[in-house]
Amino acid sequence: MNDETKQLVSEKIEETVKAAEDTVRHPYTKTLARFGFYTKGFLFIVIGMLAVLVAIGQKGGELADPTGALTAIAGKPYGRILLIIFIVGAVGHGVWNILRGVSDVDNAGNNFQGIFKRVLAVGIGFFYLGLSLTALNLIVTEHVENRNGEIPKTFAAILLALPLGAILMFLIGLGIIIGGIHEFYSGVTGKYKENFRLFTLAERHLRTINVLGVLSFTARALIMVLMGYFFITAAINYNANDAAGMDGALAALAHSYYGKTVLFITAIGLICHGILSLYEAKYRRIW
Repeated sequence: MNDETKQLVSEKIEETVKAAEDTVRHPYTKTLARFGFYTKGFLFIVIGMLAVLVAIGQKGGELADPTGALTAIAGKPYGRILLIIFIVGAVGHGVWNILRGVSDVDNAGNNFQGIFKRVLAVGIGFFYLGLSLTALNLIVTEHVENRNGEIPKTFAAILLALPLGAILMFLIGLGIIIGGIHEFYSGVTGKYKENFRLFTLAERHLRTINVLGVLSFTARALIMVLMGYFFITAAINYNANDAAGMDGALAALAHSYYGKTVLFITAIGLICHGILSLYEAKYRRIW
């Protein structure tokens, strides 16, 4: 790549970042972003409640990933109306996360760690856009089918079909485990609160957020470590069916020693993460 091409690429990147900054500052974008956090909160509360029902042995429970939770919602009265609302929020959360990564809303910086965080934000954005398409498909599909575990297994199958795909999947699994450890660290140290407008919080709300943070990030960390383990196992065994998402991680907890108790605590943590997202909708720094 010659100097002229490098200059052109650099200018295009700067233009893209500037456009993202202008867009993310727009009042409509901020409103849509906050609505997206409400949607994310609702989704995790549903996932957690379904798991709680399994843990206490009640009917209607299910060990679900986000896609499975949407399937469960679709099968309920007024489910398709809720899915329409979810689509709007998921699109908002997806677009905002992409803009967050490109424009560096969280001031992550341009070093290796900062770039990793920004790329991760963009990845989260595309994930929620994918969930919005899943919800749309559930609305237009006459028969609602169980869709738990489809995404990780499909993703694993695609990876294994690539040259050196098993090595890449192993590295992804390792990255998920490292991400889980970081989630735990963020929860117990309160690092996640860096992007909250803490000065606007009353003391009682701050205490609530502290408790929610420890429980929610610990639960997410545990699930991510298990998901990473499943991806590494799939890579070693060269079997896409060994890969598992959130539902697989919850199932592993349910079948562990003191499984129902561990599953119940983890499910409560997921509900706490949903409630924390509701706080984010109001108090997080959007820009």
